[in-house]
Amino acid sequence: MNTKADIVFKRCGCTEEATSRQFAGRCPHLAEPGHGSWYYAVQVTTVGGRKARYRRGGFAAREDAIAARQAILDGPADEAAAGAWTVARWLRYWLAQAESHLRLSTLHGYRDHIDRYLIPSIGRITLAGLTGKRLQACFSLLARQRTRKGTPIAASTVDRIRATLRSALNAAVREDLLAGNPLAQVRLDKPVRPHPIIWTDERVEAWRRDGIRPPVAVWTLRQLIIFLTGVDNDRLAALWWLIALRGLRRGEAAALNRDDLDSEARELTVTRQLIALPGELYCGPPKSRASIRTIALDEDGTRRLVDQAVKQAVELLRHQFTDQRYPDSRARTRPG
Repeated sequence: MNTKADIVFKRCGCTEEATSRQFAGRCPHLAEPGHGSWYYAVQVTTVGGRKARYRRGGFAAREDAIAARQAILDGPADEAAAGAWTVARWLRYWLAQAESHLRLSTLHGYRDHIDRYLIPSIGRITLAGLTGKRLQACFSLLARQRTRKGTPIAASTVDRIRATLRSALNAAVREDLLAGNPLAQVRLDKPVRPHPIIWTDERVEAWRRDGIRPPVAVWTLRQLIIFLTGVDNDRLAALWWLIALRGLRRGEAAALNRDDLDSEARELTVTRQLIALPGELYCGPPKSRASIRTIALDEDGTRRLVDQAVKQAVELLRHQFTDQRYPDSRARTRPG
């Protein structure tokens, strides 16, 4: 502890009439009995040897603040360090440390959970004050919230938010800021994956009549044939064929390159995926290691992909030729 920063003081919430700023410790009425409350502040060593100010207040008497301060000075150092970290501060610190090891899509998901849900609900609580009971109340309230579209937050979303907080608190345990992860005491409804339902003619008719359809509807073979026949002349016909008959995810199909196709061996290699993030497209590894795979193609599929590669090459040449005609970018961005 640094005794120079270990102080006991009195302050109140009175404000200046002209500026509406708090007097804090400068209020002229602080000497009056019962006005304001007592606080203490100590400096503690936290993660990585950093110094942090631990402050608590609301004590009615100076002696109470001194006793509480002394309990911190005499207590375990890790408890004092945990009291110096609010949940909001720890979450931001943890995310900054983990950023270089995360995929961009994972980082975006963590940041969204932290900024939209975790900090507004428990951000002001200290790590030392984080209990299983508090977290249970937080997630129970979160499960009753609604999205921007007015629909209840899905149980799977609540579970992912919990996973984000669990990772952050596990890091706090490794740094000896917490003895254990209080999130282990929280119980949530288990997310249930919707069961795929075959999109039969009877269910199609019911949907047209009542507007109700299953969450996951799977096309029949006849419906798939009708779709592929309808898009046969579409510019992206090869993409629809590939997704429908070879099971590629749309991000995997969108990230394919000409080099991924081996026309002689009739094979297609999947090594990356394209993900749409707010304001940008991110190209990275597939969802899992098992997603990196080689897919066998038939003669018709190989021909479709070769033809698609030729069409794209022609389109690229046309695009480059068009750009050469307008060397000044302002000629292409002028309104009207």
